[in-house]
Amino acid sequence: MEYKHGFWHFYLMENNSPYIPIACSFYDRIEEAIVLRKVVRLAYLQPDGTERCIETRLKDTQTQDKGEFLLLPEGEPIRMDRIVSLDGEPLLGSC
Repeated sequence: MEYKHGFWHFYLMENNSPYIPIACSFYDRIEEAIVLRKVVRLAYLQPDGTERCIETRLKDTQTQDKGEFLLLPEGEPIRMDRIVSLDGEPLLGSC
């Protein structure tokens, strides 16, 4: 599939909602897990609204098209405001 405005724009639009920045303290926990290469339990909402829980390492973060994304080792981007919890700690609030 070819994306007229790029993949990130498509990913934000398919969720049909504006991006809401996550809490700075939660972002710090994500960054720590990336630097330490920790295996974490990550729960997040998929574009269809279903929750998915996985155990994985976190690869990187990226900001694209006014949204923040968490990248998994397989290359899958997850919109950060779709994260439900990291290691059992829920994502609450925003910056």
